[in-house]
Amino acid sequence: MKKLKKNIFIFSIVTLTSGWIGVFIDNILTEQPEGNSLGMLIWLVLPFLASIILRITSHDRKDMGVKPNFLNNFKEYLLAICIYPFVTAILIGIALILGCIEQYSFNLESLISLALFYALAGMLKNIFEEFSWRGYLTPKLIELGIDNWKLYFVSGLIWGLWHSAYYLVFLPDSYFTSTSRITTLFIGCIIMMCWTVMYVEIYRLTKSVWACVLMHMIGNSLTAIVSADGYISLTPNSDIWLNPTNGIISMILYLSIGILLKKYRLQRSEGK
Repeated sequence: MKKLKKNIFIFSIVTLTSGWIGVFIDNILTEQPEGNSLGMLIWLVLPFLASIILRITSHDRKDMGVKPNFLNNFKEYLLAICIYPFVTAILIGIALILGCIEQYSFNLESLISLALFYALAGMLKNIFEEFSWRGYLTPKLIELGIDNWKLYFVSGLIWGLWHSAYYLVFLPDSYFTSTSRITTLFIGCIIMMCWTVMYVEIYRLTKSVWACVLMHMIGNSLTAIVSADGYISLTPNSDIWLNPTNGIISMILYLSIGILLKKYRLQRSEGK
């Protein structure tokens, strides 16, 4: 147990400093493409490498979630695929009914192609990210024996704070026309803490990280589409409530879905 706590601490420190190590590298190597710097790669990869090294040095291969376990968890994979589109459809539908959309362009073919582009473009990122949080931190916190809400809080907070360098440094200024970098980081941490319940429960239901990778890919794709110019634009007053990514109602819905998944997991384990 002492070694487990030590490994969780090491992983957390590496994770929380990885972005700032990347910022330091970028400050030395200034001639790099914006958005694809070596520093950003270091930020993305270091937590994953730390998890692999900690498993190797601890001779620990359990609960990695490498096996898809698809055939025994078809319903759970279907849930993972449908959660983000379901919530997005509800919120956009409400916005349409209430007349809260300033601009709306719907072309099924272009939306599908754009979604596939963003999903494939972010696949490698999501693999690194999910195998760090759901493939290492989540099972180690479960092994530690802390209760569910502490697990969600710790995992979600570290996940959110890992994005500090991303929001405060790596993203260009053009992303921050309506909110400051600090505000974006704060909102991002709240969002990821709400999302964590879903991701943890999908991992625990399927015993696989791949379901989380798939869900993350779909979520990022929809976020990119909603944020893209020319597709959907909400009025400023409604955006804070109905934005499918960072709106207040979306956070409540995702947290509620996570709680329902937890209840479903407990009921399923009782039925076995």
